[in-house]
Amino acid sequence: MMMLTAALLIILSMPVCASVAGAFVWVAHRNETADDSELLQHFLVALIVAMAILWGISRTDAVRMRLNPQLRIEAEIKKNAVYAAVDQFAPSDAKALRTFLGLRMARGETLSQALLEARTFLTQALNERLGFADQKSRLVWGRVAVDTLKELQARDPALCYRFMATQALDEQESTHALSAENSAAFQAAVIQLYQATNAGMQRHGLAPGDERVVFNDAALEFGAIQTDIEQNFGRSVADAVGQKALPLTPAVSPDLACSARIFQLQAMLKRPQGKAAMLIDSVLR
Repeated sequence: MMMLTAALLIILSMPVCASVAGAFVWVAHRNETADDSELLQHFLVALIVAMAILWGISRTDAVRMRLNPQLRIEAEIKKNAVYAAVDQFAPSDAKALRTFLGLRMARGETLSQALLEARTFLTQALNERLGFADQKSRLVWGRVAVDTLKELQARDPALCYRFMATQALDEQESTHALSAENSAAFQAAVIQLYQATNAGMQRHGLAPGDERVVFNDAALEFGAIQTDIEQNFGRSVADAVGQKALPLTPAVSPDLACSARIFQLQAMLKRPQGKAAMLIDSVLR
């Protein structure tokens, strides 16, 4: 398509420029008597000038993007704050994200729609990096997870459970199952988490403001939370959400499992910062 467009422009540019040059020469010399060679010379000069102007216009970014949608798509992606953060702090993720967004925009979706559909990719990519983030950023990620599960549960408990088990939504679910507010909060958290995880990879020791936590103390808190879940939802539900990896087929009611996971995450977020961050990391990563 791009080559066809370029060929058509080349073919059409000559008669267009010739028409402009001819009109210019006629206006400039309509009241004069000039021989053919002089008119031809003026015409050729005007034609060269017209073609030079047309060539210069064709090289501007606005025209190039108009003629080549791929350039427009790439420019739009690069200006996006979410993509810019991923590109700055995780180039390998950015390459995959750029391909994902570009393919969907090429088929007519807006960048906003494509970013909503990229939620599963971004969620899974950041969960793998979560342990490098500072404690406050991990808590931000945990709050987004709670709000997401609440919205999914209200829409369909089975969808909520599947997201718990896989951290994945299909493209239509990513676009329509969650509110605009949730999507905005998620994208803001993505920007913060990519920056935080990159800083954590470069850092030795705790981040400023982090609290030192003994693993056994966090484990005791996890056990206390599990006891509270058992008291509120029953032993089978507590066992179900206490697993590191949830089965695709729930052992208990999806609605109960989702409610228990929300309860679990909220209880974790109420703990002191250091313990809360370690607990959130253990559940989501």
